[in-house]
Amino acid sequence: MRTLFVTSLPLFVFSMWLHAAEPIALSQDYWKDESFLKSFNGSYRVNARIEPTVNSEERGLLVSIQSLMAAGKREQALAKLKASPMLQSSAAIAYNAGNIQFELGALKEAAKHYQDALKIFPSFRRAHRNLGFVFARENDWDQALPSLEEAIRLGDQDGSTYGQLAYGRMHKEQYASSLQAYRLAQLTQPESVDWKVGTAQCLQYLQRNDEALALLDEVLASRPNESSYYLLQASIQLSMDRTDDAIINLELVRRLGMLDAGNHLLLASLHLRAGSRRLARPVMMSALAMEAKPTVPAALNVLEFSTQIREWELARDFSLAFEKSFPAVKDEKLKQKHQRLVALIDIDSGENPSRGAAVLQALIKNDPLDASSLILLARHHARQTQHQQSEMLLQQAARVEGFEYEASIELAKLYVTMARYRAAVKQLDRALDIRSSTAIETYREAVIYLAEASE
Repeated sequence: MRTLFVTSLPLFVFSMWLHAAEPIALSQDYWKDESFLKSFNGSYRVNARIEPTVNSEERGLLVSIQSLMAAGKREQALAKLKASPMLQSSAAIAYNAGNIQFELGALKEAAKHYQDALKIFPSFRRAHRNLGFVFARENDWDQALPSLEEAIRLGDQDGSTYGQLAYGRMHKEQYASSLQAYRLAQLTQPESVDWKVGTAQCLQYLQRNDEALALLDEVLASRPNESSYYLLQASIQLSMDRTDDAIINLELVRRLGMLDAGNHLLLASLHLRAGSRRLARPVMMSALAMEAKPTVPAALNVLEFSTQIREWELARDFSLAFEKSFPAVKDEKLKQKHQRLVALIDIDSGENPSRGAAVLQALIKNDPLDASSLILLARHHARQTQHQQSEMLLQQAARVEGFEYEASIELAKLYVTMARYRAAVKQLDRALDIRSSTAIETYREAVIYLAEASE
């Protein structure tokens, strides 16, 4: 199941999906598809203009297995080729043995026969091409691409060759050249859904989203039950900030029973982002109840998002469900993150602030450089007007690499609360030195005004 590539949603929520922009796998039936089989089966025919000539003895052996091949008795045909001493000396016989092995799914043996054929006749175009197909089926693009490129250099213009070349180049993140190869593949195989989908995905990577969506509309019209195509369309819609359309596609896949746990959490987060807690709750809970569960980071990111939008009841319920689904989180950092989020729920919901503060104190005692816990506990102390304790914690957090900006902003807010406006301006200047922000610049101007008014 493809997990979506998201570019327009908050990073802290959707970072677990960013890695998933992988090429969509060829459809399960591609290697049995009529267009591929027509191309592959045609490769049994001899092309004397550009490939090894066949003498009378070789031709006699090949003719003798035709009836076996027509009857589907490929193992017997292969045995007959293997029994011939010509297997070692004839490129055509070795090549045909490779073809039969390919059809039987014996890819390593097929590759050996094709390579043997190429040792005898190095410019054997169809052997280069079919060797490329072997490596393509094994997702070995470092070997597949040179074979396919050599076949094309020798004059191959078949859609299957260009399509596999395009698919391999997309794996190598060569999206412009992949798109060009997909276009060439469609010249001879215009109805191939795989090539249309590949073209759409290249267009997405090249940020030509309108074209990609139009092409996917054609694809979905011909294959309305293929979930990965709806997911690709949803990911493009998200990159265009068309959240409602993406939700529709994800909901459709969910109703088909084909939405995996990770994309359940994405759908739930989109509902939350749209303000639909009622729609998000069952989807979130369903994700944790699935046999193939989401990753721990994905679940914690959604929990974090729930706290960011202050949906405390939902956050509490999801946290409890998380604990049942993942009773023993082994990664210490992830375990601490969950404990920190539970503490945040206790404190900011008002349900049990003292318990939440105690958890944060324990986390800091265990790791004095836990800047996230330091900042959360500092906010709690600030609300309790315990300004000195809050200041000490924030100063400690500001010394942790990667948290200087956030700690400076929090210190500035604290100093404003304490009417220490000049100290607040100093912290805001420090923050702006780290990262520019129009909002912080506006806030700084307001604090300067307060400082001047109070002097």
